[in-house]
Amino acid sequence: MENDDTHLLDKTYIPYQEKRSTLSSDLALRLLSELGKIWIINVDGQLYKEYYFDNFIDAIKFANEVAEIAELQNHHPDLEISWGKCKVKIWTHSINGLTENDFILAAKINSLLA
Repeated sequence: MENDDTHLLDKTYIPYQEKRSTLSSDLALRLLSELGKIWIINVDGQLYKEYYFDNFIDAIKFANEVAEIAELQNHHPDLEISWGKCKVKIWTHSINGLTENDFILAAKINSLLA
């Protein structure tokens, strides 16, 4: 499966519920496969992806587009911007783990460069 994140793209942010728990490993891996091979779950249990650009300005523009999506979804990733690169880390901070919202946001970020 190269990149079949359309299922996730059709979804929207699910508002925070106090007793929400992290996804099971099986479900997290299934949702990860929907994103294709472009995202990983890093050693900290966060969705992680590096995007590469030809210059610093394009990396900043991309980060600003990610910020707009994050605001609309009310779900905010950690971004690290450097020359020609934007690193994105996504997880649900309030439970320090992954929820479906994280995968929805990743799919929407992918759509920026589609």
